Amino acid sequence: MSITRELYNTYEDIVMKNKDAFLKDYSQVMQRVEESPAKYKGNPVEFLYQPMLLGEDDFKRFKSLTDQLIKILNKVINKYIEDEKFRSYFGFSPLLEQLILKDPGYSINIPMGRFDIFYNLDGSFQFCELNADGSSGMVEARELQKIIGESFAVDKLKKSHILQDFELFDSWAEALLTNYREFSKSEDKPQIAIIDWLDGNPPSEFVEFKKTFENFGCKTVIADPRDLVYRDNKLYYGDFRIDCIYRRAVTWEIIEKQDEVKDFINAYLDGNICVVGSIRSQVIHNKIIFAILHDSTKTPFLTEEEREFVKKHIPYTTIFNIENEELLEFTISNKDELVLKPMDKYASRGVRIGADFTKEEWKNIIKKEAKDEYILQQFCKIPKLPMAMVKDNDIKFVENNYLIGLFMYNGKLQGLYTRTGTKNIIGSIVECYTVPNFIVSKNV
Repeated sequence: MSITRELYNTYEDIVMKNKDAFLKDYSQVMQRVEESPAKYKGNPVEFLYQPMLLGEDDFKRFKSLTDQLIKILNKVINKYIEDEKFRSYFGFSPLLEQLILKDPGYSINIPMGRFDIFYNLDGSFQFCELNADGSSGMVEARELQKIIGESFAVDKLKKSHILQDFELFDSWAEALLTNYREFSKSEDKPQIAIIDWLDGNPPSEFVEFKKTFENFGCKTVIADPRDLVYRDNKLYYGDFRIDCIYRRAVTWEIIEKQDEVKDFINAYLDGNICVVGSIRSQVIHNKIIFAILHDSTKTPFLTEEEREFVKKHIPYTTIFNIENEELLEFTISNKDELVLKPMDKYASRGVRIGADFTKEEWKNIIKKEAKDEYILQQFCKIPKLPMAMVKDNDIKFVENNYLIGLFMYNGKLQGLYTRTGTKNIIGSIVECYTVPNFIVSKNV
């Protein structure tokens, strides 16, 4: 039996033997989450009073696999920069290509990423998303770790086990400042802007990162890129001079709204602002990367070992072309094994899983939605675990699909983020829950 399965059995045993105490504590946990910064679009994040419990060997495996993946992704980005023919495979617009080719002023290609995997208890895994553009979820992970880590059921578990959690805020400030020092060739503390498209109050996660940067001695603002002004070779938000940007505004929206953010774009292209992360990460964020990695004629620079890693751990992917009759027929005939995804959207928008639809519905989706800039991907078997779910003041353990996000800061594995749900799509557009993560060892 894997240690995770053993831990889940232990946790379930604790809960079911103490149902009344668990349900009473659940109300207090709910209240603490409501009062915490763990918000999504202003509302308390949906969560389960259920930790993701993993062993030390699992975390070592995560470190090994992310080290391998980062090496491959850096090769791809470097090839994009060096080789015009290779760039043509991505089909990016002239402006996006120009922004990617611009040297960001520091050597890290992917400052922040959250790489999502389907991870089975036998150690096998497949990557399903490479989120390297506006990665999020850190505040949810931190707050749920803290609140559920102090809860009744987890406190019982701590009597026989040691639980290790993850730090995601100070470590990011350190990573960002490392890149800024390389950019500026100075030890001076930068004035920082966290930028994204703002509509009303800024997300709670931005507020928490602002506090973190200020604790590091960096004056910080939260700004919309449309409000930035470029003058005298400096970028400003009002009278606030910006030295360094923590970019959360995603790339496709910057390109889409390029006429509204000319000052930001010009400052970046002139090399007069440090932007972490750089636009360069778009090379591996766009889902076309999966299709390119699987095409050996386009990636001869990968070693046999790296090619085997791709084949084994990245679901087979091809660019969907509705005009290709053979591919169209294959897509219709094999719908239960396939997924259609937009190349560059977030929060599971536009993702369609063939098994969730009838043949006629699937044909309709292909005709109306997947006309351009879509990929066709092998449907991964989604792992499941029994999770504590409360309904009508009763507790049951229900099989939930789960997806583990691996946070990478400057190429180093820094923490985990897990989402669960009973549907095939695990994302914010459907029923979805966040659960905290702990690496667990037995208390000797």
